Amino acid sequence: MSTSTRGYRVTSILARVAALALIAAATTQPAGAWNAHSLLTRAALAAVPDLEATVTTEELTDFLEAEADKLALVLAEIEAKARDEFAAYVAPPAGLTFNPAARGTALRESFLRAIRVNPRVPLGLYRQPAPGETVGSRATLETTQYSLIGAELAGNPMEALNPGEGVSALDVVATASDEPDYGLDVGLYANNEGPLAALYGFGEQPFGNPALSYGSQAPFHMAFPHEDPIIAIAAPFSTQSQAGYREIQYATLARFAFKSGHPYWGWRFAGWALHYAQDLGQPYHARMIPGQGTLETIMLNAFGSEEDLNGALILLSNRHLVVETYAGDALKDPDNRSRWSFEAALAGTGAGSVQAPAYRTGWLYDVVATGAYEDGRRLDELVAESFPARYVNDPGFDFGLAQENGSDAWEPYGSTLDDAARARLDAALAERYRSIGAETRAFAAYLSDPLAIAGERKAPFDRRGAAYIVVLVLLAGGIVLLIAAGARARRRRAGLT
Repeated sequence: MSTSTRGYRVTSILARVAALALIAAATTQPAGAWNAHSLLTRAALAAVPDLEATVTTEELTDFLEAEADKLALVLAEIEAKARDEFAAYVAPPAGLTFNPAARGTALRESFLRAIRVNPRVPLGLYRQPAPGETVGSRATLETTQYSLIGAELAGNPMEALNPGEGVSALDVVATASDEPDYGLDVGLYANNEGPLAALYGFGEQPFGNPALSYGSQAPFHMAFPHEDPIIAIAAPFSTQSQAGYREIQYATLARFAFKSGHPYWGWRFAGWALHYAQDLGQPYHARMIPGQGTLETIMLNAFGSEEDLNGALILLSNRHLVVETYAGDALKDPDNRSRWSFEAALAGTGAGSVQAPAYRTGWLYDVVATGAYEDGRRLDELVAESFPARYVNDPGFDFGLAQENGSDAWEPYGSTLDDAARARLDAALAERYRSIGAETRAFAAYLSDPLAIAGERKAPFDRRGAAYIVVLVLLAGGIVLLIAAGARARRRRAGLT
Protein backbone atom coordinates (compact mmCIF):
# COMPACT_ATOMS: atom_id res chain seq x y z
CA MET A 1 0.00 0.00 0.00
CA SER A 2 1.70 3.22 -1.14
CA THR A 3 2.04 6.50 0.77
CA SER A 4 -0.49 8.08 -1.61
CA THR A 5 -2.89 5.27 -0.77
CA ARG A 6 -2.53 5.99 2.93
CA GLY A 7 -3.35 9.63 2.22
CA TYR A 8 -6.63 8.67 0.61
CA ARG A 9 -9.22 9.20 3.34
CA VAL A 10 -12.92 8.54 3.41
CA THR A 11 -15.36 9.12 6.20
CA SER A 12 -16.10 5.66 7.56
CA ILE A 13 -14.56 2.22 7.87
CA LEU A 14 -17.20 0.85 5.50
CA ALA A 15 -16.24 3.34 2.85
CA ARG A 16 -12.54 2.93 3.50
CA VAL A 17 -12.69 -0.84 3.36
CA ALA A 18 -14.70 -0.82 0.14
CA ALA A 19 -12.14 1.57 -1.34
CA LEU A 20 -8.94 0.06 -0.05
CA ALA A 21 -9.88 -3.59 -0.35
CA LEU A 22 -9.71 -3.05 -4.07
CA ILE A 23 -6.56 -0.95 -3.90
CA ALA A 24 -4.90 -3.85 -2.08
CA ALA A 25 -5.33 -6.00 -5.17
CA ALA A 26 -4.01 -3.33 -7.49
CA THR A 27 -1.05 -1.74 -5.73
CA THR A 28 1.71 -4.35 -5.72
CA GLN A 29 0.12 -7.14 -7.77
CA PRO A 30 -1.69 -5.61 -10.77
CA ALA A 31 -1.58 -8.95 -12.58
CA GLY A 32 -4.86 -10.04 -11.05
CA ALA A 33 -6.79 -11.93 -8.43
CA TRP A 34 -4.78 -15.12 -8.64
CA ASN A 35 -1.71 -13.59 -10.27
CA ALA A 36 -1.65 -16.23 -13.04
CA HIS A 37 -4.91 -16.42 -14.99
CA SER A 38 -3.34 -18.18 -17.95
CA LEU A 39 -2.19 -21.01 -15.65
CA LEU A 40 -5.63 -21.31 -14.06
CA THR A 41 -7.25 -21.54 -17.48
CA ARG A 42 -4.74 -24.06 -18.88
CA ALA A 43 -5.16 -26.37 -15.92
CA ALA A 44 -8.95 -26.10 -15.89
CA LEU A 45 -9.44 -26.62 -19.66
CA ALA A 46 -6.49 -28.82 -20.67
CA ALA A 47 -8.65 -31.94 -20.97
CA VAL A 48 -11.50 -30.31 -22.91
CA PRO A 49 -11.45 -31.98 -26.37
CA ASP A 50 -12.59 -28.90 -28.32
CA LEU A 51 -9.55 -26.98 -27.15
CA GLU A 52 -7.15 -29.36 -28.86
CA ALA A 53 -8.27 -27.90 -32.20
CA THR A 54 -6.04 -25.56 -34.16
CA VAL A 55 -7.51 -22.16 -34.99
CA THR A 56 -6.18 -19.53 -37.37
CA THR A 57 -5.04 -16.23 -35.93
CA GLU A 58 -6.86 -13.15 -37.14
CA GLU A 59 -6.13 -9.46 -36.65
CA LEU A 60 -8.81 -7.57 -34.76
CA THR A 61 -9.39 -5.19 -37.66
CA ASP A 62 -9.93 -8.11 -40.06
CA PHE A 63 -12.57 -9.60 -37.75
CA LEU A 64 -14.26 -6.22 -37.35
CA GLU A 65 -14.32 -5.45 -41.07
CA ALA A 66 -15.74 -8.89 -41.89
CA GLU A 67 -18.60 -8.55 -39.38
CA ALA A 68 -19.05 -4.79 -38.97
CA ASP A 69 -22.75 -4.58 -39.86
CA LYS A 70 -23.72 -7.53 -37.65
CA LEU A 71 -21.51 -6.25 -34.83
CA ALA A 72 -23.44 -3.01 -34.75
CA LEU A 73 -26.58 -5.01 -33.93
CA VAL A 74 -24.75 -7.24 -31.43
CA LEU A 75 -23.36 -4.26 -29.52
CA ALA A 76 -26.82 -2.73 -29.31
CA GLU A 77 -28.18 -6.05 -28.02
CA ILE A 78 -25.42 -6.15 -25.38
CA GLU A 79 -26.45 -2.77 -23.99
CA ALA A 80 -30.13 -3.76 -23.96
CA LYS A 81 -29.34 -7.00 -22.16
CA ALA A 82 -27.09 -5.30 -19.62
CA ARG A 83 -29.76 -2.67 -18.96
CA ASP A 84 -32.32 -5.41 -18.26
CA GLU A 85 -30.14 -7.82 -16.25
CA PHE A 86 -27.43 -5.80 -14.54
CA ALA A 87 -28.45 -3.64 -11.58
CA ALA A 88 -25.37 -1.37 -11.72
CA TYR A 89 -25.70 -0.72 -15.46
CA VAL A 90 -24.56 2.70 -16.69
CA ALA A 91 -25.72 3.65 -20.18
CA PRO A 92 -23.03 4.81 -22.61
CA PRO A 93 -23.15 8.33 -24.09
CA ALA A 94 -24.77 8.47 -27.51
CA GLY A 95 -21.50 9.46 -29.19
CA LEU A 96 -19.98 6.03 -28.50
CA THR A 97 -22.23 4.16 -30.92
CA PHE A 98 -20.21 1.76 -33.07
CA ASN A 99 -19.64 2.98 -36.64
CA PRO A 100 -19.68 -0.04 -39.00
CA ALA A 101 -18.78 2.16 -41.98
CA ALA A 102 -15.33 2.96 -40.62
CA ARG A 103 -12.31 0.97 -41.76
CA GLY A 104 -8.86 0.04 -40.48
CA THR A 105 -7.65 1.78 -37.33
CA ALA A 106 -10.74 3.98 -37.24
CA LEU A 107 -12.97 0.89 -37.09
CA ARG A 108 -10.82 -0.62 -34.36
CA GLU A 109 -11.02 2.60 -32.35
CA SER A 110 -14.78 2.79 -32.83
CA PHE A 111 -15.26 -0.79 -31.61
CA LEU A 112 -13.05 -0.47 -28.53
CA ARG A 113 -14.72 2.78 -27.54
CA ALA A 114 -18.14 1.24 -28.09
CA ILE A 115 -17.34 -1.55 -25.60
CA ARG A 116 -15.77 1.08 -23.33
CA VAL A 117 -12.25 -0.27 -22.87
CA ASN A 118 -8.94 1.53 -23.16
CA PRO A 119 -8.16 1.60 -26.91
CA ARG A 120 -4.43 2.07 -26.28
CA VAL A 121 -4.02 -1.62 -25.39
CA PRO A 122 -2.22 -3.10 -28.45
CA LEU A 123 -4.29 -6.32 -28.76
CA GLY A 124 -1.86 -7.86 -31.21
CA LEU A 125 -1.34 -11.54 -31.95
CA TYR A 126 0.65 -13.53 -29.39
CA ARG A 127 0.63 -16.59 -27.16
CA GLN A 128 1.94 -17.31 -23.70
CA PRO A 129 3.75 -20.68 -23.69
CA ALA A 130 2.75 -23.26 -21.11
CA PRO A 131 4.97 -23.72 -18.02
CA GLY A 132 8.02 -25.79 -18.88
CA GLU A 133 7.47 -25.42 -22.62
CA THR A 134 10.58 -24.64 -24.62
CA VAL A 135 10.27 -21.24 -26.23
CA GLY A 136 10.42 -21.65 -30.00
CA SER A 137 11.88 -19.51 -32.75
CA ARG A 138 9.16 -16.85 -32.57
CA ALA A 139 10.04 -13.34 -31.47
CA THR A 140 9.56 -12.58 -27.78
CA LEU A 141 7.57 -9.44 -27.05
CA GLU A 142 8.46 -6.70 -24.60
CA THR A 143 5.77 -6.00 -22.00
CA THR A 144 4.99 -2.62 -23.60
CA GLN A 145 4.09 -4.40 -26.85
CA TYR A 146 0.98 -5.96 -25.31
CA SER A 147 0.31 -4.20 -22.00
CA LEU A 148 -0.21 -0.71 -20.61
CA ILE A 149 0.80 -1.98 -17.17
CA GLY A 150 4.25 -3.23 -16.27
CA ALA A 151 2.79 -6.40 -14.81
CA GLU A 152 4.88 -9.45 -14.05
CA LEU A 153 3.33 -12.23 -16.09
CA ALA A 154 3.00 -15.86 -15.11
CA GLY A 155 5.43 -18.33 -16.64
CA ASN A 156 7.32 -17.82 -19.84
CA PRO A 157 7.66 -14.74 -22.10
CA MET A 158 4.99 -13.78 -24.63
CA GLU A 159 5.63 -15.01 -28.16
CA ALA A 160 4.53 -13.05 -31.23
CA LEU A 161 2.23 -14.74 -33.76
CA ASN A 162 1.66 -13.92 -37.42
CA PRO A 163 -1.75 -13.35 -39.05
CA GLY A 164 -3.06 -16.60 -40.49
CA GLU A 165 -0.83 -18.75 -38.28
CA GLY A 166 -2.24 -21.87 -36.65
CA VAL A 167 -2.38 -22.00 -32.86
CA SER A 168 -4.21 -24.26 -30.44
CA ALA A 169 -7.50 -23.03 -29.06
CA LEU A 170 -6.15 -23.73 -25.57
CA ASP A 171 -3.24 -21.36 -26.21
CA VAL A 172 -5.65 -18.65 -27.34
CA VAL A 173 -8.10 -18.86 -24.44
CA ALA A 174 -5.38 -19.30 -21.80
CA THR A 175 -3.37 -16.34 -23.06
CA ALA A 176 -6.49 -14.19 -23.43
CA SER A 177 -7.63 -14.91 -19.89
CA ASP A 178 -4.74 -12.74 -18.65
CA GLU A 179 -5.47 -9.83 -21.00
CA PRO A 180 -7.98 -7.83 -18.95
CA ASP A 181 -5.09 -7.13 -16.57
CA TYR A 182 -3.07 -5.50 -19.35
CA GLY A 183 -4.92 -2.18 -19.19
CA LEU A 184 -8.31 -2.75 -20.82
CA ASP A 185 -10.04 -1.38 -17.72
CA VAL A 186 -7.58 1.39 -16.85
CA GLY A 187 -8.45 5.09 -16.93
CA LEU A 188 -12.16 4.77 -17.69
CA TYR A 189 -13.68 6.96 -14.95
CA ALA A 190 -14.33 10.68 -14.92
CA ASN A 191 -11.78 11.35 -12.17
CA ASN A 192 -8.99 9.29 -13.79
CA GLU A 193 -6.18 10.87 -15.73
CA GLY A 194 -6.14 10.58 -19.51
CA PRO A 195 -8.34 11.25 -22.54
CA LEU A 196 -11.04 8.72 -21.63
CA ALA A 197 -11.99 10.38 -18.33
CA ALA A 198 -15.06 12.24 -19.59
CA LEU A 199 -15.84 9.93 -22.50
CA TYR A 200 -17.37 6.68 -21.29
CA GLY A 201 -20.12 7.83 -18.95
CA PHE A 202 -19.14 5.68 -15.96
CA GLY A 203 -19.00 8.74 -13.70
CA GLU A 204 -16.49 9.04 -10.90
CA GLN A 205 -14.64 5.95 -9.76
CA PRO A 206 -16.91 4.42 -7.08
CA PHE A 207 -14.14 2.81 -5.02
CA GLY A 208 -10.41 2.37 -5.12
CA ASN A 209 -7.84 5.14 -5.39
CA PRO A 210 -8.08 7.08 -8.68
CA ALA A 211 -4.57 8.45 -8.08
CA LEU A 212 -3.03 5.03 -8.75
CA SER A 213 -2.20 4.43 -12.40
CA TYR A 214 -3.83 0.99 -12.43
CA GLY A 215 -6.14 1.39 -9.44
CA SER A 216 -8.98 2.39 -11.75
CA GLN A 217 -9.39 -1.19 -12.98
CA ALA A 218 -10.43 -2.32 -9.50
CA PRO A 219 -14.22 -1.68 -9.82
CA PHE A 220 -14.25 -3.95 -12.88
CA HIS A 221 -12.37 -6.84 -11.26
CA MET A 222 -14.01 -7.04 -7.83
CA ALA A 223 -17.62 -7.16 -6.70
CA PHE A 224 -19.31 -7.48 -3.32
CA PRO A 225 -22.85 -8.65 -4.12
CA HIS A 226 -23.21 -10.73 -0.95
CA GLU A 227 -22.19 -8.32 1.77
CA ASP A 228 -24.57 -7.87 4.66
CA PRO A 229 -27.45 -5.57 3.60
CA ILE A 230 -26.44 -3.17 6.37
CA ILE A 231 -23.05 -2.67 4.75
CA ALA A 232 -24.58 -2.30 1.28
CA ILE A 233 -26.90 0.41 2.63
CA ALA A 234 -24.15 2.18 4.56
CA ALA A 235 -21.73 2.12 1.59
CA PRO A 236 -23.91 2.00 -1.55
CA PHE A 237 -20.97 2.73 -3.83
CA SER A 238 -19.60 -0.71 -2.92
CA THR A 239 -22.38 -2.17 -5.10
CA GLN A 240 -21.21 -0.33 -8.22
CA SER A 241 -18.84 -2.94 -9.64
CA GLN A 242 -18.85 -3.31 -13.43
CA ALA A 243 -17.64 -6.93 -13.48
CA GLY A 244 -21.14 -8.11 -14.39
CA TYR A 245 -21.18 -5.70 -17.33
CA ARG A 246 -17.95 -7.16 -18.67
CA GLU A 247 -19.35 -10.68 -18.27
CA ILE A 248 -22.33 -9.82 -20.47
CA GLN A 249 -20.20 -8.01 -23.05
CA TYR A 250 -17.50 -10.59 -23.56
CA ALA A 251 -19.78 -13.61 -23.29
CA THR A 252 -22.00 -12.17 -26.03
CA LEU A 253 -19.04 -11.25 -28.24
CA ALA A 254 -17.48 -14.70 -27.84
CA ARG A 255 -20.69 -16.47 -28.83
CA PHE A 256 -21.15 -14.14 -31.79
CA ALA A 257 -17.58 -14.78 -33.00
CA PHE A 258 -18.09 -18.56 -32.84
CA LYS A 259 -21.45 -18.33 -34.58
CA SER A 260 -20.08 -16.13 -37.38
CA GLY A 261 -17.10 -18.39 -38.11
CA HIS A 262 -14.27 -16.65 -36.25
CA PRO A 263 -13.07 -19.23 -33.71
CA TYR A 264 -9.87 -17.34 -32.94
CA TRP A 265 -11.81 -14.33 -31.67
CA GLY A 266 -14.39 -16.62 -30.15
CA TRP A 267 -11.76 -18.11 -27.87
CA ARG A 268 -10.06 -14.79 -27.29
CA PHE A 269 -13.26 -13.07 -26.14
CA ALA A 270 -14.01 -16.21 -24.11
CA GLY A 271 -10.68 -15.78 -22.32
CA TRP A 272 -11.58 -12.20 -21.49
CA ALA A 273 -14.90 -13.32 -20.01
CA LEU A 274 -13.25 -16.12 -18.01
CA HIS A 275 -10.91 -13.59 -16.42
CA TYR A 276 -13.72 -11.90 -14.53
CA ALA A 277 -15.18 -15.20 -13.37
CA GLN A 278 -11.78 -16.24 -12.01
CA ASP A 279 -11.37 -12.85 -10.34
CA LEU A 280 -14.65 -13.21 -8.48
CA GLY A 281 -13.70 -16.74 -7.47
CA GLN A 282 -10.97 -15.17 -5.29
CA PRO A 283 -12.41 -14.56 -1.79
CA TYR A 284 -10.52 -11.30 -1.34
CA HIS A 285 -12.21 -10.02 -4.51
CA ALA A 286 -15.72 -11.09 -3.50
CA ARG A 287 -15.74 -10.19 0.20
CA MET A 288 -14.70 -6.80 1.58
CA ILE A 289 -13.15 -8.05 4.83
CA PRO A 290 -12.95 -11.85 4.82
CA GLY A 291 -11.61 -11.88 8.38
CA GLN A 292 -14.47 -9.92 9.92
CA GLY A 293 -18.21 -10.20 10.31
CA THR A 294 -20.71 -7.37 10.06
CA LEU A 295 -20.85 -6.76 13.82
CA GLU A 296 -17.06 -6.60 14.07
CA THR A 297 -16.94 -4.09 11.22
CA ILE A 298 -19.63 -1.93 12.79
CA MET A 299 -17.91 -2.03 16.19
CA LEU A 300 -14.60 -1.08 14.60
CA ASN A 301 -16.28 1.86 12.90
CA ALA A 302 -18.07 2.97 16.05
CA PHE A 303 -15.29 2.56 18.62
CA GLY A 304 -12.04 2.03 16.73
CA SER A 305 -9.30 4.64 16.69
CA GLU A 306 -7.61 5.92 13.56
CA GLU A 307 -4.78 3.52 14.32
CA ASP A 308 -7.25 0.62 14.60
CA LEU A 309 -8.81 1.49 11.26
CA ASN A 310 -5.49 1.76 9.47
CA GLY A 311 -4.35 -1.49 11.04
CA ALA A 312 -7.43 -3.38 9.83
CA LEU A 313 -6.76 -2.24 6.29
CA ILE A 314 -3.07 -3.14 6.44
CA LEU A 315 -3.92 -6.65 7.66
CA LEU A 316 -6.43 -7.02 4.82
CA SER A 317 -3.85 -5.93 2.25
CA ASN A 318 -1.06 -8.07 3.72
CA ARG A 319 -3.10 -11.27 3.85
CA HIS A 320 -4.45 -10.72 0.35
CA LEU A 321 -0.94 -10.24 -1.02
CA VAL A 322 0.54 -13.18 0.87
CA VAL A 323 -2.03 -15.75 -0.24
CA GLU A 324 -1.92 -14.61 -3.88
CA THR A 325 1.85 -14.77 -3.96
CA TYR A 326 1.89 -18.19 -2.32
CA ALA A 327 -0.72 -19.65 -4.69
CA GLY A 328 0.74 -17.99 -7.78
CA ASP A 329 4.30 -19.07 -7.02
CA ALA A 330 3.13 -22.65 -6.58
CA LEU A 331 1.53 -22.73 -10.03
CA LYS A 332 4.56 -21.15 -11.69
CA ASP A 333 7.19 -23.40 -10.11
CA PRO A 334 7.41 -26.94 -11.57
CA ASP A 335 9.28 -28.11 -8.46
CA ASN A 336 6.77 -26.74 -5.97
CA ARG A 337 5.05 -29.66 -4.28
CA SER A 338 1.77 -27.74 -3.89
CA ARG A 339 1.48 -27.24 -7.63
CA TRP A 340 0.26 -30.74 -8.42
CA SER A 341 -2.62 -30.65 -5.97
CA PHE A 342 -3.65 -27.20 -7.24
CA GLU A 343 -3.54 -28.26 -10.89
CA ALA A 344 -5.46 -31.45 -10.16
CA ALA A 345 -8.08 -29.41 -8.32
CA LEU A 346 -8.41 -26.98 -11.23
CA ALA A 347 -8.65 -29.87 -13.69
CA GLY A 348 -11.35 -31.58 -11.63
CA THR A 349 -9.40 -34.81 -11.22
CA GLY A 350 -8.82 -36.75 -8.05
CA ALA A 351 -10.81 -36.75 -4.85
CA GLY A 352 -13.29 -34.03 -4.04
CA SER A 353 -14.11 -33.00 -7.61
CA VAL A 354 -17.15 -30.75 -7.97
CA GLN A 355 -19.60 -29.93 -10.74
CA ALA A 356 -20.53 -26.33 -11.36
CA PRO A 357 -24.09 -25.50 -12.41
CA ALA A 358 -24.67 -24.77 -16.08
CA TYR A 359 -24.39 -21.13 -17.05
CA ARG A 360 -27.44 -19.04 -16.27
CA THR A 361 -28.40 -15.39 -16.03
CA GLY A 362 -26.64 -13.71 -13.10
CA TRP A 363 -24.13 -16.58 -12.96
CA LEU A 364 -21.07 -14.45 -12.15
CA TYR A 365 -22.54 -13.02 -8.96
CA ASP A 366 -25.04 -15.72 -7.99
CA VAL A 367 -22.77 -18.73 -8.47
CA VAL A 368 -19.12 -17.67 -8.61
CA ALA A 369 -19.05 -14.82 -6.11
CA THR A 370 -21.33 -16.69 -3.71
CA GLY A 371 -18.88 -19.57 -3.32
CA ALA A 372 -15.90 -17.24 -2.91
CA TYR A 373 -17.74 -15.15 -0.33
CA GLU A 374 -18.67 -18.24 1.70
CA ASP A 375 -15.09 -19.55 1.67
CA GLY A 376 -13.54 -16.19 2.56
CA ARG A 377 -13.72 -16.33 6.34
CA ARG A 378 -12.06 -19.76 6.63
CA LEU A 379 -9.34 -18.93 4.10
CA ASP A 380 -8.49 -15.71 5.92
CA GLU A 381 -8.21 -17.62 9.22
CA LEU A 382 -5.83 -20.13 7.65
CA VAL A 383 -3.67 -17.39 6.12
CA ALA A 384 -3.46 -15.70 9.52
CA GLU A 385 -2.48 -19.01 11.18
CA SER A 386 -0.04 -20.28 8.55
CA PHE A 387 2.48 -17.55 7.74
CA PRO A 388 4.95 -15.68 9.96
CA ALA A 389 3.03 -13.27 12.20
CA ARG A 390 4.92 -10.25 10.89
CA TYR A 391 3.31 -10.66 7.46
CA VAL A 392 -0.25 -11.56 8.39
CA ASN A 393 -0.94 -10.43 11.97
CA ASP A 394 1.10 -7.26 12.51
CA PRO A 395 -0.99 -4.15 11.69
CA GLY A 396 2.12 -2.02 12.10
CA PHE A 397 3.91 -3.66 9.15
CA ASP A 398 2.78 -2.82 5.62
CA PHE A 399 4.06 -5.75 3.51
CA GLY A 400 3.02 -4.22 0.20
CA LEU A 401 4.81 -0.96 0.93
CA ALA A 402 7.89 -2.86 2.14
CA GLN A 403 8.04 -4.82 -1.11
CA GLU A 404 7.48 -1.67 -3.14
CA ASN A 405 10.36 0.24 -1.55
CA GLY A 406 12.66 -2.78 -1.32
CA SER A 407 12.93 -2.83 2.46
CA ASP A 408 11.62 -6.41 2.73
CA ALA A 409 12.18 -8.90 -0.08
CA TRP A 410 10.53 -11.89 1.66
CA GLU A 411 8.30 -13.97 -0.54
CA PRO A 412 5.73 -16.28 1.06
CA TYR A 413 7.18 -19.45 -0.38
CA GLY A 414 6.03 -22.77 0.98
CA SER A 415 9.34 -23.35 2.76
CA THR A 416 8.21 -20.95 5.46
CA LEU A 417 5.29 -23.22 6.42
CA ASP A 418 5.51 -26.32 8.54
CA ASP A 419 3.94 -29.46 7.08
CA ALA A 420 0.72 -29.20 9.07
CA ALA A 421 0.14 -25.54 8.17
CA ARG A 422 0.91 -26.21 4.53
CA ALA A 423 -1.50 -29.13 4.43
CA ARG A 424 -4.35 -27.06 5.90
CA LEU A 425 -3.73 -24.09 3.63
CA ASP A 426 -3.27 -26.20 0.50
CA ALA A 427 -6.48 -28.08 1.23
CA ALA A 428 -8.42 -24.80 1.48
CA LEU A 429 -6.85 -23.42 -1.70
CA ALA A 430 -7.45 -26.69 -3.54
CA GLU A 431 -11.11 -26.56 -2.52
CA ARG A 432 -11.39 -23.05 -3.94
CA TYR A 433 -9.52 -24.11 -7.09
CA ARG A 434 -11.89 -27.05 -7.59
CA SER A 435 -14.78 -24.62 -7.73
CA ILE A 436 -12.93 -22.21 -10.01
CA GLY A 437 -11.93 -25.02 -12.36
CA ALA A 438 -15.49 -26.36 -12.57
CA GLU A 439 -16.86 -22.84 -13.08
CA THR A 440 -14.29 -22.16 -15.81
CA ARG A 441 -15.37 -25.30 -17.68
CA ALA A 442 -19.08 -24.55 -17.29
CA PHE A 443 -18.62 -20.99 -18.52
CA ALA A 444 -16.37 -22.05 -21.41
CA ALA A 445 -18.94 -24.66 -22.51
CA TYR A 446 -21.60 -21.97 -22.73
CA LEU A 447 -19.32 -19.44 -24.44
CA SER A 448 -18.21 -21.85 -27.17
CA ASP A 449 -21.71 -23.08 -28.02
CA PRO A 450 -23.73 -20.32 -29.72
CA LEU A 451 -26.83 -22.54 -29.58
CA ALA A 452 -26.71 -22.93 -25.78
CA ILE A 453 -29.43 -21.12 -23.87
CA ALA A 454 -28.68 -19.54 -20.52
CA GLY A 455 -30.89 -20.75 -17.71
CA GLU A 456 -33.17 -18.49 -15.71
CA ARG A 457 -31.64 -16.62 -12.83
CA LYS A 458 -31.63 -18.31 -9.42
CA ALA A 459 -30.40 -15.64 -7.05
CA PRO A 460 -29.41 -16.99 -3.62
CA PHE A 461 -31.82 -16.08 -0.85
CA ASP A 462 -30.24 -13.75 1.71
CA ARG A 463 -31.58 -14.78 5.11
CA ARG A 464 -29.94 -11.76 6.73
CA GLY A 465 -32.13 -9.31 4.86
CA ALA A 466 -35.22 -11.32 5.68
CA ALA A 467 -34.14 -11.54 9.33
CA TYR A 468 -33.71 -7.78 9.53
CA ILE A 469 -37.18 -7.27 8.08
CA VAL A 470 -38.66 -9.67 10.64
CA VAL A 471 -36.84 -7.86 13.46
CA LEU A 472 -38.04 -4.47 12.22
CA VAL A 473 -41.61 -5.75 11.90
CA LEU A 474 -41.49 -7.21 15.42
CA LEU A 475 -39.94 -4.03 16.76
CA ALA A 476 -42.55 -1.88 15.06
CA GLY A 477 -45.28 -4.22 16.29
CA GLY A 478 -43.92 -3.99 19.82
CA ILE A 479 -43.91 -0.22 19.66
CA VAL A 480 -47.49 -0.20 18.39
CA LEU A 481 -48.54 -2.52 21.23
CA LEU A 482 -46.81 -0.32 23.79
CA ILE A 483 -48.51 2.76 22.40
CA ALA A 484 -51.88 0.99 22.40
CA ALA A 485 -51.34 -0.24 25.96
CA GLY A 486 -50.45 3.26 27.06
CA ALA A 487 -53.55 4.66 25.40
CA ARG A 488 -55.76 2.10 27.15
CA ALA A 489 -54.17 2.90 30.49
CA ARG A 490 -54.82 6.59 29.99
CA ARG A 491 -58.44 5.91 29.10
CA ARG A 492 -58.89 3.79 32.24
CA ARG A 493 -57.40 6.47 34.40
CA ALA A 494 -59.61 9.07 32.74
CA GLY A 495 -62.68 6.85 33.43
CA LEU A 496 -61.82 6.54 37.10
CA THR A 497 -61.67 10.28 37.49
